[in-house]
Amino acid sequence: MDTTTASAKSQQYQLLLQQVRQFAAQPVDLVSLLANTAALLHHSFGFWWTGFYRVAGDELVLSAFQGPVACTNIPYGKGVCGAAWKERRTIVVPDVEQFPGHIACSSQSRSEIVVPIFSNTNALTQSSTSAITQLHDNAIPQALTQSHNNAITQSLWAVLDIDSEHLSTFDDTDRLYLEQLATILSDAHASLSSPIRDIYLAGGCFWGTQHYLSLLRGVLHAEAGYANGNIPNPTYEQVYTDTTGFAETVHVRYDASQISLSRLLEMFFKTIDPTSLNRQAHDIGTRYRTGIYFTDPDDLPVIRHSLKKLANNYSDPLVVEVIPLTAFYLAEEYHQDYLQKHPDGYCHIPLDLMSEARNFNPPNEN
Repeated sequence: MDTTTASAKSQQYQLLLQQVRQFAAQPVDLVSLLANTAALLHHSFGFWWTGFYRVAGDELVLSAFQGPVACTNIPYGKGVCGAAWKERRTIVVPDVEQFPGHIACSSQSRSEIVVPIFSNTNALTQSSTSAITQLHDNAIPQALTQSHNNAITQSLWAVLDIDSEHLSTFDDTDRLYLEQLATILSDAHASLSSPIRDIYLAGGCFWGTQHYLSLLRGVLHAEAGYANGNIPNPTYEQVYTDTTGFAETVHVRYDASQISLSRLLEMFFKTIDPTSLNRQAHDIGTRYRTGIYFTDPDDLPVIRHSLKKLANNYSDPLVVEVIPLTAFYLAEEYHQDYLQKHPDGYCHIPLDLMSEARNFNPPNEN
């Protein structure tokens, strides 16, 4: 690339970064920010495919993008995106056919760049220490072969993936500016993402479910209630008739810096038979159905991934309901913390699981 062309590209990127900063400065939803950023990149430079993959368990899940239909799930360490996640560095690939283990979503993709996006901006501010993969050239400048020292300690929540129909489209100018873009998105992610999260779990009788979940380290509080029915302010007597559509449900507020949603669901699944429809232990009726009700759409890929892993343990299909929360009402006071008030009260969850929850110490997953 000649000096004039490189200068024009730099100016184009500088303008783009200003526009993305304006997007990020507004009180926007994270997915909306990623969607606008993908569209701006895609149409400003005429890339073939531009988009984001977000971390969900041990996979990258397709998020906002521009271009043709793409791979929806990419395992950790697989393909260029998975490798950038695993190695925690930007990867530039001049010829995708020469990249070991390349995942060919389309034969039209010829060259590619993938930039990891960390939860902490320190991981991306030292651009001079970024690594770059140049499969056609072994004489890489020393400054570009060093790894992100700070990135080792930072959590990664997404990657930016850009594909071109032409060989050798991306160079160090692209890398430098796209890492600056990733820094902006990291800042936005930090401001829009609170570690305090909410999820609503239906696991049969809420007496035992509430007590069990409240014991988990990282759970701030759990409260019994009725979710996703069709009348306002239901009473227990009304819900008990199985005519209101409500499920006995526990609202869980948790600190995601201590326990991830995937770990929380993993522990919750131990208390239910996910193949039993409208029944848990001795409790029968639609009010005792199992369900995961979410308020944040970003939780859905994690929920789906967790259920996919769970299904591997069963020959029968899972019947756990997964839908957005449409209504939730607190149960009457005598239902709250029932097993603390009545230690010998009915509970469908075995005592050994209660003990496991009490001793639960989730690992640091960041």
